[in-house]
Amino acid sequence: MKKVLFLIPVLFCFLISCQDKQVIADLEAYKSQAEIEELNKSVVQNYWNGKWNERTPAILDELLTQDVIHHGSSEINGIEEYKQVYGMYLSAMGESNIEIEKLIAEGDFVMSQTRIQAIQNGPLGDIPPTGNEVSAGIFTVFRLVDGKIAEEWEIMEEMAMMIQLGFELVPSSK
Repeated sequence: MKKVLFLIPVLFCFLISCQDKQVIADLEAYKSQAEIEELNKSVVQNYWNGKWNERTPAILDELLTQDVIHHGSSEINGIEEYKQVYGMYLSAMGESNIEIEKLIAEGDFVMSQTRIQAIQNGPLGDIPPTGNEVSAGIFTVFRLVDGKIAEEWEIMEEMAMMIQLGFELVPSSK
């Protein structure tokens, strides 16, 4: 009977020790995930700042995958097409500034809420330069792979931007 009573505390210590190892492993995994999420948020912050505040096209090569996909009012496939579209906006919208209002990360995804301000001093597709200042909110969800942006889904206040550029809303005749 004494042997059984002696084994109870030993078994109890063993069980607690196993639980502690699991707790430690869980905490390490959580810490590792939190570090990845902070790095992903940093990538997105550098992307926005480099793209619009510093106006540095090289940021795309640094922070986008070669096969990046952009889902928005139009779909962009691959970094070369992305550079062409960005180049059009970069030359049309001068004195740009983007403010990052929120960054939220979960796993490989980062959601950003931003506000961009710029002056349209160059042609934007078929829209001639207006000299108008525009301000628009942008919600974007990014998917990152190995520290680079692989995919983004973007919703922008495009109607507000078009009105600021001088377009008028006219009901259709239908």
